[in-house]
Amino acid sequence: MDFTGKVALVTGSGRGIGKAIAMKLAANGATLVINDVGDSAPAEQTVAEIRSINHEATAIMADVSSAVDVTRMVETAIATHGKIDILVNNAGITPTS
Repeated sequence: MDFTGKVALVTGSGRGIGKAIAMKLAANGATLVINDVGDSAPAEQTVAEIRSINHEATAIMADVSSAVDVTRMVETAIATHGKIDILVNNAGITPTS
């Protein structure tokens, strides 16, 4: 599938399944908005990997459990890329106990 010209926002895409989804979308032509919470290093690493395959990506740190953060994330993504065509709601937490 060709996603050239499409902008995709993938929540929780700094690592794991979200990262894999983002990488696949980028490999198929999409511009990516990488979202994560906490340490920004994984999100920035994902952005670097996407840019290394000559696709555009930005990282926006936001807690998807916060309406204020989500509003800021969406507004920033649209201000940066002009639109959002694809939204993947992947973010979640896994209890470690």
